[in-house]
Amino acid sequence: MNRVAIVRPDEGETVQLGSTTMRILEDGGTTGHRLGIGEITVAPHTEGPPQHRHARHDEGFYVVSGTARFTVGETSYDVPAGTLAMIPPGAPHTFANPGDEPLVLLNTFTPDLYVQYFRDLKEMIESGAEFTPEATVDVMKRYATEPATEYADGARLLSLGDVPLTVAERGEGDPVLLLHGGAGPDSVSGFAELLAGSRRTLTPVHPGFGGTPRPERLDSIRELAEVYARLLAELDLEKVTVVGSSIGGWIAAELALVAGERMKALVLLDAAGLESAEHPAADFFSLAFDQVIELSYADPDAHRVDLSALTDEQKRIAAGNREALSVYGGASMSDPTLKERLAGVSVPTLVVWGEADRMMTPDYGREFAGAIPGARFHMVEHAGHLPQIEAPGALLEVFEEFVSEA
Repeated sequence: MNRVAIVRPDEGETVQLGSTTMRILEDGGTTGHRLGIGEITVAPHTEGPPQHRHARHDEGFYVVSGTARFTVGETSYDVPAGTLAMIPPGAPHTFANPGDEPLVLLNTFTPDLYVQYFRDLKEMIESGAEFTPEATVDVMKRYATEPATEYADGARLLSLGDVPLTVAERGEGDPVLLLHGGAGPDSVSGFAELLAGSRRTLTPVHPGFGGTPRPERLDSIRELAEVYARLLAELDLEKVTVVGSSIGGWIAAELALVAGERMKALVLLDAAGLESAEHPAADFFSLAFDQVIELSYADPDAHRVDLSALTDEQKRIAAGNREALSVYGGASMSDPTLKERLAGVSVPTLVVWGEADRMMTPDYGREFAGAIPGARFHMVEHAGHLPQIEAPGALLEVFEEFVSEA
């Protein structure tokens, strides 16, 4: 008689991968290696492996409980319990738990080839090797699996304590940390390409932006600055030029206060965060989207967006960006203690402002620069709140001149 396998709730082979657990229920021994089955439990707000594709097996995911985020190429799906996702060979994919509750997935492999991947990871960890995205990719390659690099854009997922952080890296040379504002990571990607022509440029995505998860406890600009201080330490970066746009500038200023010893220079692009009675910033959360465009650009018509044309995924990401912005910056998008604390910035600082910025006027920018000892102030013509988009060439020129002298 053929053997029947019964695997009870407290049985099965367990593989602990960081905050994710794989319980191997069927390793192919009962099925003639035609089918492998595992149960994956993913902690809240946890990313999965880098997006990848299999060449020699189909993979299935059934959501037992919690909410799963399946990313397939450039499209993500947030789905509830009872959902099945089938991944044929060659399809790029990954998964994550964006929710507040553990995610439980039933994971199938036909044939059972990929079961051994999890055992290899377990052996690697038990040997004392570090469990990193890079190490995961190396093990994947043993089982006809490779990263879907065309969707990675040079990005990698790092774990800084309990904070998952996506960081894109381009170029070589002196390091630059480029921090985006409330418009999201796309608002600095073009300028990142320019900087990468001569520098090693790292562009992180603030947790909660761009569809990424945000740990609930991470709820202030100061805490974000602490995350980036850990990033600089984790990567052992020294003499870093930190560039921040809008709230990214606010984060960059806070970073200079906690990790200035690792920085060469600080460049603030229309930075937010200052509470100014004389030159108050616009009340962002009271504005309609088109009003934000009107106040943010020297040429608003060139940057208007047809909201009705956005996909559901784009709308989801935009809503997530706005929510994250409100959590980090608060309703006023300012910190009443910041101006006084800026006196502690000891890094050479350049404050750059678009002459047509009506979200935060040039006078606001001058006040910001005046609070930082020795800071230079530079106005960019034909640009508003996002000079890196409207005048990238002019911005690059003043950036290069300043950093070469810092």
